[in-house]
Amino acid sequence: MNAEEKKAYRIKMFTDLYSGIIPDRFPVSDGVGLEYLIQYAGKDLMTTQYSYTKELLMEVYEKGMELLRGDTFGLAFARNPIAMMFLQTKVDVMSKSGFVQHPETSGFEPEEYDEFNKAPYDFIVEKIMPRMNAGYDTDPASRSLAFAKYMHAVMDQGKLFAEVSQTLIERGGYFSAPPGTVGIQPVPYDYLADFCRGFSKLPLDTKRYPEKVEAAMEALMPYSIWRGRTPATSILGNNMIMTHMGTFLNKKDFERFYWPTFHKLCHICAERGQAMSIFCEDDWTRYIDHLQDLPQGTRLHMEYGDPQLFKDKLGKKMVLGGFYPLTLLKNGTKEQCIDKAKELIDILAPGGNFNWRFDKGALSVNDINPANYVAVMDYVLENSKYENAGELVTTAKKEDSIQKFSHLYPDFTSKYIVSFDEFKQKYPPVDERVEPLMRAAYDKYTNMVTPFITVY
Repeated sequence: MNAEEKKAYRIKMFTDLYSGIIPDRFPVSDGVGLEYLIQYAGKDLMTTQYSYTKELLMEVYEKGMELLRGDTFGLAFARNPIAMMFLQTKVDVMSKSGFVQHPETSGFEPEEYDEFNKAPYDFIVEKIMPRMNAGYDTDPASRSLAFAKYMHAVMDQGKLFAEVSQTLIERGGYFSAPPGTVGIQPVPYDYLADFCRGFSKLPLDTKRYPEKVEAAMEALMPYSIWRGRTPATSILGNNMIMTHMGTFLNKKDFERFYWPTFHKLCHICAERGQAMSIFCEDDWTRYIDHLQDLPQGTRLHMEYGDPQLFKDKLGKKMVLGGFYPLTLLKNGTKEQCIDKAKELIDILAPGGNFNWRFDKGALSVNDINPANYVAVMDYVLENSKYENAGELVTTAKKEDSIQKFSHLYPDFTSKYIVSFDEFKQKYPPVDERVEPLMRAAYDKYTNMVTPFITVY
């Protein structure tokens, strides 16, 4: 097949998968990150992250094609050390090895919960951002300059990555979701732990100030809903959740603090026709029955757990992937690696609702043996065909699985998110003929800048 034919085939394959139809074969996703590919191409990881160019990225990915076999392509999520430099951030810190890490940080104290809960977004902008980013902890003029430099650094890298991705997608006929249909979905407990209170402090808060933490979860919901609202929806798009804290909580705390808002966000997203793609970090076996309550068609990327148990309990309702231990590709023989792939395919592929994934992505060049990786990917692709393509995975209707929660929450508002109608009260059009032109320009640039206000 040529590139256009490959792309059409892959779009059909993913459309079937996400529609609850058994595809011609199950989709296959690669498991190596950009950091790995930089090193595999013989580049210095640290300096390369400060000097991306189209030519350099093309060289990295052309070398990476020796390994890459998957159906999807998009330049992997990459930290931006130049943007981090202007923020002088404490949230993401580069080590001497060149890897960016997210250390334990805390942006507010327990006695500030009441203030946070009144207007979380405003509190984040005014208090947490300067505390976590020294570039903002300064006078207004210097902060404005730091913000402008940061925003341009992020946009420059984003534009560059998008151009390279599009070139390689067209060349290889890869699947990619329609523009504007993929978003990041913050969930209150993880968000509060990651960027506000800290990994170790929030669990202590649930013991010492349970009502305040519970109130914070609900206070964050309007922002979380707004932040996850993509410009467009498509069966081929999704909102991505990277879970962190859920499995580290006991069942009582999980059910009180973590799950209620998580569960409602997934259903609110489904109400507007958008699916969730959830990386279930660690082992979610204890909470497998909770996962059953998510909307039909939710995409679950599992790290650990018994694949047979997850297939038996969730296989008809959810799209499953993961479970393959990346460490085996480093330490196992070629035969052991292929045997594991065969075991997982035999368990997870029958009946559809399966997307091949590794349990996590390789970051360091030492994480995997490239020969084992290629052998596994080739085996998976050769054994990905279905004999019963076109059959329904289930006769259950997706709409029957969606619970309605969106009406419970007000629209998100903040004094830092100003509509044109509010703005024009201070700066009115000189003539009614220019009002629609002003509105279009205002909305364009406001929407361009708004995602950068809080960084996270």
